[in-house]
Amino acid sequence: MSEGQGNCQDLDLLAAGIERLLGAIGAGDGAEVAAAVAEVDSRYVALGSEAPARLRHFLAQRSYQKALDLLRTEVSPPSSKRLA
Repeated sequence: MSEGQGNCQDLDLLAAGIERLLGAIGAGDGAEVAAAVAEVDSRYVALGSEAPARLRHFLAQRSYQKALDLLRTEVSPPSSKRLA
C-alpha cells in the first residue's frame, strides 16, 4: 500500500461514520451528532499519517462533506472503481 492511502477498510468505515454524522446533522439529532463526531474523530486519529494529506486537512477543518466526497471519488471509491 502506498504511503498516504490508508487501509481501504478503515477508510470505508470512516466514510460510513461521516455519512452517519451528516445524516444526524440533517435530522437535528444532537445526541447522534455527538456520537458520530466521536466515531469520526476516533477513526481519523487511528489513521494518523496513513491518511492522505487532503483528507487530513478536511477532517481537521471539520469539512465533513468535502472529506466524504474525497473518500468517494479519489481515496476509496466503490470496489468496482478501485484499481487492482
